[in-house]
Amino acid sequence: MVTSAALLLQFSNQMKSKGLLILVSIRMVIGWIGLVASFLNLGKPPFWVACFVGLYFLSSSLLAKYKIKNKLVSDLGNSSIIGFLVLDFCIILSGFYLTILNHPTGLVATPIQNAIFFSIFFLYQLYIGFFLHRKFSAIMGMFVIVGYIGGIILATLNGAEFFTGYRLVPQTPNRIVLPLEILKVILLLGITICIVRLVSFLLDILENNNKSLVEELNKRETLLLKNDRLVTLGTLASNVAHEINNPLAGIKSMNEFLYEEELSFLTRKEPVWREKEKQLLWKHRTRKEKREDYDLILNFFSFLPKGDLHFLADRCIDIGVDHRSFEGLVKEDTKDWDFVYLWLKFKTMEKANLLVSNAISRTEKVISTFRQFSLPFFEQDKTRVFIGEGIRDILFLYNQYWEISRRLVTEIDDRIEVLVCEPAIKLVWSHLLFNAIQATSPNSGEIKVTVRLKNEKEVEVLIADNGLGISIPLQNQIFQPFFTTKEKGEGIGLGLYISKEIIKNQNGKIDFESQPGKTTFSVILPVAE
Repeated sequence: MVTSAALLLQFSNQMKSKGLLILVSIRMVIGWIGLVASFLNLGKPPFWVACFVGLYFLSSSLLAKYKIKNKLVSDLGNSSIIGFLVLDFCIILSGFYLTILNHPTGLVATPIQNAIFFSIFFLYQLYIGFFLHRKFSAIMGMFVIVGYIGGIILATLNGAEFFTGYRLVPQTPNRIVLPLEILKVILLLGITICIVRLVSFLLDILENNNKSLVEELNKRETLLLKNDRLVTLGTLASNVAHEINNPLAGIKSMNEFLYEEELSFLTRKEPVWREKEKQLLWKHRTRKEKREDYDLILNFFSFLPKGDLHFLADRCIDIGVDHRSFEGLVKEDTKDWDFVYLWLKFKTMEKANLLVSNAISRTEKVISTFRQFSLPFFEQDKTRVFIGEGIRDILFLYNQYWEISRRLVTEIDDRIEVLVCEPAIKLVWSHLLFNAIQATSPNSGEIKVTVRLKNEKEVEVLIADNGLGISIPLQNQIFQPFFTTKEKGEGIGLGLYISKEIIKNQNGKIDFESQPGKTTFSVILPVAE
């Protein structure tokens, strides 16, 4: 899976390549200007200076363009690029100073008056500030201004006239007018400040956008990972359910077989055992009564062998048979005692068979629910289902929470049918009920589930709990993805978001009301026609 970090790295490399292409284009413009200047100054002193500057910028720009096209920029750090830019500034300033020094006397002010090519470096500044570092852009801007002032000083030392009057006079090839140069320096400084502030403003916007992009990418990545885990868990649940179902079917079949064998054996030994059973007395005993009756049976039938006596006492107490049913029997009634022992053994087997059957049925119900969760929710067709039956399945799944000390109250109309995707809607009930369980106290929690007709076309499901409630500042956020009020490790904030999407897909609505001590979630779905 492509992570957000990889996407941002790819985006950063693309931006770096685009930025370097802009830099190369600017340098090539400077190189062509240098070559044009060399042709215009053919045979004049500045020829070699302009030719050197032009060839340097053109050759290095062509080499950089080749590297960019061949994807060799990823290993080139910002420090290397800054080094090249500093070298560019030094070369252009050196060319500027050499041009002044090589002009004949009487023309030394001409390079100063024609120094408009310095404006090109402000394109450099814009690039540097946006792509590398805004502070470095400001430093280079000041470097250009200081370099320009240095050129004025150098021209003055080489014989140029330096006019410092307050009135403006025409510039000549050998005259530098201080008011005009001050205006130029102020203009250069103003451009530097404007560019740096503009770039700072643009970078702030870009950084905020990048921060939002990173957060969104991280959320999407987490959601994809969560969905991937759900798919994996669903597949695992389906496979586990299949593996459990096979031995469970064998256990169920063998349990039924053993019961039928015991029943058949008892019927062969005593065909009228059912009539005899009707004459027996039954007794429900408390714990104290069980202990008292156990001792009473041992004393009353003390004439029986020790092994048979304890078997009789154990089975009467366990099954709930009143020992007075056997008061008329004496030690010599061997045939009757054989029937009693056989019947007690069968009733013990019958009770065990019932316990195993109930456990198997409960396990099958849980497996069936898990298998439904493993199915792809939104790819299934909607079917007519009894909405109360699906809710009872989930309540049964969380049965251990009701068996402890929480109180469950249900008012479910089992006659209402809806047209929904059953696995998806069961997942909604699972999320809402488990949220209610987590919100309530294990000792005093109460959860009420209500299913009723809201009107002729809609059914309303209410799941209420007596937990702490949801504070007002958080109520507008609970359906947002990744928002959770639970402790770390108890959830990632996708349950209600997924539930809302499922209900929306089923043409329904989900809402809630909360106050301290009570929260009620309401789900409204269309009734099946």
